[in-house]
Amino acid sequence: MNIELRKAIIQERLDSSGETVTSWSKNNRLDHRLVIDLIDGKFLGTRGVTLKTRIQLEKFFGNIFD
Repeated sequence: MNIELRKAIIQERLDSSGETVTSWSKNNRLDHRLVIDLIDGKFLGTRGVTLKTRIQLEKFFGNIFD
């Protein structure tokens, strides 16, 4: 999945719940900078904290890192 499509899916879901990436991250006890970097493709989320963050993102937004 390309980054633009991933961002569109995330934005649509956040808009429907009335949240932003930052507020969603804080509500889920995640570092919002790490969440943004994963969404932007700067990290793959294959180990440690990035993997745990990726798993939480996929639970809420679906399989966005295909």
